[in-house]
Amino acid sequence: MSYKNFTDETVFADSKVNVLCNRIYDYLIKEDSVKDFQTTFCITGTVSKIIQGAALSEIPVIAFITNSADTYLFCSKPLAKLLGAKVLVFKNRVQMQIQGVYLEFWLTSNIGTIDEISGFFVQDTADIPTNIK
Repeated sequence: MSYKNFTDETVFADSKVNVLCNRIYDYLIKEDSVKDFQTTFCITGTVSKIIQGAALSEIPVIAFITNSADTYLFCSKPLAKLLGAKVLVFKNRVQMQIQGVYLEFWLTSNIGTIDEISGFFVQDTADIPTNIK
């Protein structure tokens, strides 16, 4: 595993969640079909808000968002298979469950502003859709 920012920054108290998120980024970085990764994919929802300074709160799901159809396609079944996750694929959302961790990958036409904070690319809080937790 070469991507290790989640572990280095100890984003989550549970180390297995940090390792899981590192693996997701590692697979995305290495995937040929994923282009312009840092401008088309980011963390959203509660995790994004906390990274941007919101008060700590329960994280019901770790959510990511992309405006790239190729990235979204990879985040459906190929990524789920690599992770060994259970997956449900919808038109604009992929839900995964692995080792008791819930993940979502959203497809949007307009991702809005992506901010970089401590090496993490996060959707600006003003652009996070209200339906993404």
